[in-house]
Amino acid sequence: MADLGLHRTIPRWSAMYRPAVVRARRRACLEPWVIGLITFISLIVLAVCTGLIVHYVRYNKKTTYNYYSTLSFTSDKLYEFGKEASKNFTEMSQKIESMVNNAFHKSSLRQAFVKSHIIKFSQEEHGVLAHMLLIFRFPSSEDPETVNKIIQHVLHKKLQDAVGHPKFHPELVEIKKINETETDNFLNNCCGTRRNKTTRQSLRIVGGTEVQEGEWPWQASLQWDGIHRCGATLINDTWLVSAAHCFRTYKDPARWTASFGVKIEPPKMKQGLRRIIVHEKYKYPSHDYDISVAELSSPVSYTNAVHRICLPDASREFHPGDEMFVTGFGALQNDGSSQNHLRQVQVNLIDTKICNEHKAYNNAITPRMLCAGSLKGNRDACQGDSGGPLVSPDARDIWYLAGIVSWGDDCGHPNKPGVYARVTAFRDWIASKTGV
Repeated sequence: MADLGLHRTIPRWSAMYRPAVVRARRRACLEPWVIGLITFISLIVLAVCTGLIVHYVRYNKKTTYNYYSTLSFTSDKLYEFGKEASKNFTEMSQKIESMVNNAFHKSSLRQAFVKSHIIKFSQEEHGVLAHMLLIFRFPSSEDPETVNKIIQHVLHKKLQDAVGHPKFHPELVEIKKINETETDNFLNNCCGTRRNKTTRQSLRIVGGTEVQEGEWPWQASLQWDGIHRCGATLINDTWLVSAAHCFRTYKDPARWTASFGVKIEPPKMKQGLRRIIVHEKYKYPSHDYDISVAELSSPVSYTNAVHRICLPDASREFHPGDEMFVTGFGALQNDGSSQNHLRQVQVNLIDTKICNEHKAYNNAITPRMLCAGSLKGNRDACQGDSGGPLVSPDARDIWYLAGIVSWGDDCGHPNKPGVYARVTAFRDWIASKTGV
């Protein structure tokens, strides 16, 4: 307890003359046989504890089991099975994953089951084939063959009993154990997946949180003569999306490079640019139509740390209040220098009507823009983040590119949130230039 500045002084003499009480103690001695017995019992207890620890570690250490499965089904609807990340693809994936998840959660494998993940759909003789990853964690002591049989039995039995649509053909279900490398390859070739998901909320990119490798694998740094200028987003192995104003005075693709990974130096991967396409309607100093695409000089190889974001359908709607993330290598303050390590900030989508109010941007927000951040300030992008991604997850935890960092008044000021190019408004334009 604090004494609030009042100090009580204890006279030293009172301690000096305090008499000491001295008591004689008899030292007890144990018989040798008692000492031996105690030692023996202690050794037995130690051996038992060691055995229990070894047993626990051996039989409770979890091993990840990955499976590639194909599920045949019929549906009363036609789906765009070739168009990954489309509304129909997402809805059907969510339905099937939910049915499979429920099947395992209601079985003896509920403690071991981790997740299911649809990779793709394909047409086949009996209807449609869903290609899926199944991930489990079992004690290391489990026999792999036994585990395989149990998983197959549960999947066959539960899908046979499943009600509703789609209608599965359990007799045609196939399952194959795969290793970790194969699993990584499948997941990395799916758009919008993240391998390290330790996302923490931070106040802003300005002074915000550094991210770990693999958290935002689609982020790129665009560098002019080796110096970071803008951010960009990987949408397939060859194309990036960025802001048009990044290339307003720096037009020569031969002097641009794109690096990938959470650090600009050293990068995980680096590529030159073959060509840059700026939207035809972008006219400086207007901020409207602030979008561009850039083709890499050669395709990148997908890894845990570098792969593509999903692009939303043009019809997809993002709603005010939706939680999103913006990432970049931008400055920590207005007119500051770019950072070597990628940072992140959680922002909220703001209604365009509110963003167009007089105290905010006074009707400067067009239908091709969206606002995100906080009207209280603090949570925002800054210089050097331009062209970078504003992303949002769906119910499957697949991430979509919602916006491209475009402009704003200073960094993190109240009533001046970040303004982004609205990707859904440019979805057809992106497809026409890149084929994505």
